[in-house]
Amino acid sequence: MPSAGTFLALQGRKVVDQSETGVGGAKWGIFFVISWLQSSVFRMNVGVAHSEVNPNTRVMNSRGIWLTYLLLTVVLHIVLLSIPFLSVPIVWTLTNVIHNLAMYVFLHTVKGTPFETPDQGKARLLTHWEQMDYGIQFTSSRKFLTISPIVLYILASFYTKYDATHFLINTGSLLSVLLPKLPQFHGVRLFGINKY
Repeated sequence: MPSAGTFLALQGRKVVDQSETGVGGAKWGIFFVISWLQSSVFRMNVGVAHSEVNPNTRVMNSRGIWLTYLLLTVVLHIVLLSIPFLSVPIVWTLTNVIHNLAMYVFLHTVKGTPFETPDQGKARLLTHWEQMDYGIQFTSSRKFLTISPIVLYILASFYTKYDATHFLINTGSLLSVLLPKLPQFHGVRLFGINKY
């Protein structure tokens, strides 16, 4: 520890203790660590609003959301595998169906936004999929959310050994989430279902 008479000088990111090491020697100091923690780790944007009119448009581009999505799908599969009386083909089909049902409900059925938006009620009539990326088609988040049920379908088909019953259930489940994602169905409500 430097004494009271020690001369400390901050030079860039290092603290130089001239009484112990001379002019050329350097060591890491507590001042650097504290300043680095304040500027890098504990940085908060207090009092700063986000710049999005509708935060639903960018939520799937947030840091870590894709990894969280994949981890939740894996956790669902592991939980279903831990149930002793379910066979592996049934677990894969259940994983696929539950995943696609949740995706259908959260992306293609629920409309509006949980935030108060100044868009004169435009987001009130749109599903989350239609709001995502301001309605621009084929963005990276939309591609990811389109490819992930297809990959899960391929895995479920493989592990069920292409059994006809499982194949029909998995195909119907896949089509229920792929068809609403097509650009031709943007804003379309079949038979007036979920129109308001």
